[in-house]
Amino acid sequence: MYQQNDRNQNNLYDPVFAPKPPKKHAGLKKFGKAVAGLALVACISVGSILGYNALFPPQAAAPDNAGGAASNAPSASPTIYLPTYSADALTPPEIFQKAVPSVVSITTEVQSYGRIGQGTGTGIVMSADGYIITNNHVVEGAQSVQVTLNDGRSFDAEVVGTDANTDIAVVKIDAAGLTVAEFGDSSSLVTGEPAYAIGNPLGIQFAETMTGGMISAPSREVTIDRYVMTLIQVDAAINPGNSGGPLVNSQGQVVGVVNAKIMTSNSNDVEGIGFAIPIETALNVANDLIEYGYVTNRPVLGVSVQSLTAQEAMLYRMEAGLVVKEVTPGGPAEKAGVQVDDKIIAFNGVDVETFAELNYEKDKCKPGDTVTLTVERGGSELELKVTLGSSSD
Repeated sequence: MYQQNDRNQNNLYDPVFAPKPPKKHAGLKKFGKAVAGLALVACISVGSILGYNALFPPQAAAPDNAGGAASNAPSASPTIYLPTYSADALTPPEIFQKAVPSVVSITTEVQSYGRIGQGTGTGIVMSADGYIITNNHVVEGAQSVQVTLNDGRSFDAEVVGTDANTDIAVVKIDAAGLTVAEFGDSSSLVTGEPAYAIGNPLGIQFAETMTGGMISAPSREVTIDRYVMTLIQVDAAINPGNSGGPLVNSQGQVVGVVNAKIMTSNSNDVEGIGFAIPIETALNVANDLIEYGYVTNRPVLGVSVQSLTAQEAMLYRMEAGLVVKEVTPGGPAEKAGVQVDDKIIAFNGVDVETFAELNYEKDKCKPGDTVTLTVERGGSELELKVTLGSSSD
């Protein structure tokens, strides 16, 4: 059993699972293997309310003397790997001085279990006129949001939009002339290059803390809060309060938005496994939220489902799996004949038992694609053809 640092730090949560390889539908199967718990890393602190809370360098070519005979030919020179970042790398103090003016502190008031708690997180200035990017889980459910700039000025903030799928949110303050972050290219990251996180670990007391390390993996698929995400894995120290802050490369450019770390109930079991949302993903979502208020061109099935594990189903005396609880009138699922209380057991021939699995398979598709949804109804299996809609509709 692993601890996921949600609104009540005393609650224990089931482990997060990695997505399983696709397999053809052959009945319900157990999903994945437990790896460790992923904790979102915003911070809530009042009374007992705490926490809210992935190009390898080419190998040097060794001379090939596999034939065994001695050779008088000169040995080949070893290949020296010089990453592109090394030519114009800044020193860590230079990186901090360049990046920190665009890093802000975010404080929220959140009601939890009848109490008003104060949450803290971090944000990144993305426009001079006051748009700030952060994590969805930093501002989710907040009654109020306040932003404190690097120069000490504080502003009340409006939540412009949020997206749980990518854990991105945008807030806006009434300000001008802000220092905008320089955004880099997260798609060019390589394992082993330097990476730095700047934020407010454990709250305002430790504001503008910088921690350093390296890119552990430029692309790692993990599941957080029912959503499968492709994230940057980093070994720089990440703590509650770092959420929404920048992951910075050796040129002081923001390449990711910090959002999670792996934790277990015994904090000594795991060290240095943190994650950040690639900046290309984050900015695409943020720009959609600013312009439209939602993320465009995302495939839509048109159902609301109840997702229960076998253990949860036994506890609540309900049916395990994915049970349709609502069908959007006129939506893709209704047009295909999906009904309330249908149990979804496969998507395009791949078994699905959880919301994360269903969402993972759906998000491989595009709006307008026709997919096969296998449902169980009255003891019989039905295969329904669904043409996916678009969030833009």
